[in-house]
Amino acid sequence: MAKPAVQWSSGRRYFFLGLLCLIGLIAFIDRQIITILIEPIKAEFGASDTAMGALTGIIFSGFYAAAAIPLARISDRYSRRNLIAACLAFWSIMTSLGGFAASFLMLATTRVGVAVAEAGASPASHSLIADLFPVKRRATAIGLLSASQAIGIGMGVLLGGLLLSAFDWRTSFLIVGFPGVVIAVIMLLLLREPPRGLSENLAKIDDQPPFLATVAALWKIRSYRYIFLVVGFAGFCGYGILGWGPTFLIRVHQMPVDQIGLWFGGSVALSLVIGNITGGWLADRIGQHDLRRYLWIAGAGPALSFLPGLLFVFSPNWQVAILAIFLLQLTLTTHIPTCYMLCQTLAQPRMRAMSSVVVGLASGVVGSGFAPLIIGATNDMLTPSLGVEAIRYALLAPVCCALVAFGAAMLGSRYVRADYAALHAT
Repeated sequence: MAKPAVQWSSGRRYFFLGLLCLIGLIAFIDRQIITILIEPIKAEFGASDTAMGALTGIIFSGFYAAAAIPLARISDRYSRRNLIAACLAFWSIMTSLGGFAASFLMLATTRVGVAVAEAGASPASHSLIADLFPVKRRATAIGLLSASQAIGIGMGVLLGGLLLSAFDWRTSFLIVGFPGVVIAVIMLLLLREPPRGLSENLAKIDDQPPFLATVAALWKIRSYRYIFLVVGFAGFCGYGILGWGPTFLIRVHQMPVDQIGLWFGGSVALSLVIGNITGGWLADRIGQHDLRRYLWIAGAGPALSFLPGLLFVFSPNWQVAILAIFLLQLTLTTHIPTCYMLCQTLAQPRMRAMSSVVVGLASGVVGSGFAPLIIGATNDMLTPSLGVEAIRYALLAPVCCALVAFGAAMLGSRYVRADYAALHAT
């Protein structure tokens, strides 16, 4: 009988990865498009910056976090392919339904639906990648997935700007939600679930442990705790700038919406793609003989992003701001494939989706959750005294968080080799 690794050709594995990347792109288009639609939604519903910050931040991330853990448990036990397809179809429908919202509350309800469904996609995708690719190629594969999500972030802003210029915010939601349903059907027709432990040729996979035992086992991994901090503080920086960057350019530099979609969306997409692919490739090339180097790379990126972050905040014109956001996201993003690669590598096969989701909650709750809300509230607090300039100072907090992420990565690198050895000694 042929071994499982022989039955799954390289082409088949990369086709699976390609479809996961397409789904990741769709997810982040549907998630990010609202950031370019903030101003017309505010005008129609009479919402404050704090309310919009809550809608794009803590409301979305809170429900994302609540759904992520049960969906990760399902992913670690049942078919990850089926789960991703079901989630994709549901969040795509909810995105389109946002175009019919008659009130701020109704719009928030559709965004909750998007959040809940999207919570199932990334952890299951990371777990599948860990089965499809060995350790020495895993960061590169996760980097490609993250790059596709990054393209989605940029395309969400770009498409939102173009659609808003041609139609209105309601039509924008309707149009971007449709393709996901089609891709969900294609996934069910063309792909099947790979065996768990495929890339490691594991003959036996332990049963899924109880929830609390899984969390306790993950939290005992010392380097994993520091990875949680890296992702959380780097996420606060990245999502804070992404969430309020378009509004910053509108208020401070008076950029037209369609130009923001082109320049901000395009530069963000390009920088995130390059950062994710380069970070994953570089980590696999440099770190395959020493796992500490993965965290060194994860920390170096946020450290290098600090000065471009300051340049963005205090940019004298929009051209400098666009250059700065490109450099900030390019360097900051290198932590993503390295951190998620280590999450999969340090966890047992039946814990891999949970390993990804727990760290993902750091980015989702601390980053995309609290960052937009805190920035929005700071805007409201400072606007009476600073006017449109208030947003500059509100954006300083996420920029400084990049340095905290760097420190956490350096501390965590002290333990990663021992943690990996302990996993394979059991």
